[in-house]
Amino acid sequence: KTKQKIGRVSGASLELHERNNTVEIFGSDEARRKARKYVELVRAQRVGPVNVDESHDDGDLTMIAVPNNCVGFVTGSQGNFLRTCEEEW
Repeated sequence: KTKQKIGRVSGASLELHERNNTVEIFGSDEARRKARKYVELVRAQRVGPVNVDESHDDGDLTMIAVPNNCVGFVTGSQGNFLRTCEEEW
C-alpha cells in the first residue's frame, strides 16, 4: 500500500524487489526524484523519528503546527485519522 501511495503522489512507478531489498523507480526526472525522496523518508521512519522542515519543500509539502495536546487526535488510533486525511488529499 505504501508503494502505491508513493507512486500516486510522485507520478512514478515503483517496483519493489524484496529479495535484494531494492526499489526500482520509473518515470520522469521529477517523478523519480520525488519518489526517491518519499522512499527515503519512509525508510528513515522505520529506524527512528523523522524531522521534516521547510528545507524538504519541493512544492509538495504542507506543514501544519499541531499543539502537543492535540497530536493524539490528529494521528488517531494507530494513525488511522492521519491516513484518512492523506487519502482525501
